[in-house]
Amino acid sequence: MQNRLLFLITVIIGLFVKGQSIDFKWEKDSINGKLVDKIAMSVPFTIENKTYRFQFDLGANMTLIYDKCFEKTEFIKNKKVDEAMEAAGHKVFTVDHQNFSVGKLKVENYKLNGLLNFEQEEACGVVGADLFQNKYLIIDFPNQKITVSEQLKTTKKIDFVDIKIINNKPILPVEIDGKVYHFQYDTGASIFPIVSYKKNFQNLIDSSKIIENFNIRNFNNPLVVKAIETNKNVIIGKSVFNTKEFWFTDEDYFSFEQQGLDGVMGNVFFLDKTIVIDFKNKKFGIII
Repeated sequence: MQNRLLFLITVIIGLFVKGQSIDFKWEKDSINGKLVDKIAMSVPFTIENKTYRFQFDLGANMTLIYDKCFEKTEFIKNKKVDEAMEAAGHKVFTVDHQNFSVGKLKVENYKLNGLLNFEQEEACGVVGADLFQNKYLIIDFPNQKITVSEQLKTTKKIDFVDIKIINNKPILPVEIDGKVYHFQYDTGASIFPIVSYKKNFQNLIDSSKIIENFNIRNFNNPLVVKAIETNKNVIIGKSVFNTKEFWFTDEDYFSFEQQGLDGVMGNVFFLDKTIVIDFKNKKFGIII
């Protein structure tokens, strides 16, 4: 079934070239009194010669700044509030024609989006998936390095699967128990292998024991995420990952069903790997 439903190709090609690198750091925090070592990926965001800590979040379709961090900057004086637009329940503003960098990735004449009257201790914004459209994005988890490139060449073997790009975000075909699901890959969901909603996996959840409850915040909005004990293989292309826990929300908090999605997949399966997201050709690869 896997070979029939997934278009899988294996490629062998030279070195990553003409890439702009971004070093990332793992942030840690406590949830319900439990220390989580790799709760988020942070990257340096530089504007007006000052560097800020941003979260690297492919679950965000656009890069967002939090205005409270930038109250003393010049560029923020030119913000325009978009009354018709919201993100994560917050008003959005824009600042036109901005130049900034994320690590060594330089971005020029960009329309920046931001959350109005918003602040978060952990970061001053998020670097979203919009910056990587029509590019190759390589995430080397062991060496904590991100590379953004117009070309892809490597001596390594990569197993690619076809994916969808919906609202800038990569949607992966994932096989569980012989059925193919579609999970959004979200680097901002670092602590979870996969997260869905109860209705989508009702039988599995009802027949399993809940082993964890996390009270977390999504853009400062409270959210309860639960885990059941399980033993499932999760298959992406030729790669097989095992998970002992399955996370879910009671309601379809993120409107997955409406988007034709089954949930989100975080970084847990890839922490010892290098992955390639080909936004040009809509493919997701794991270097093997």
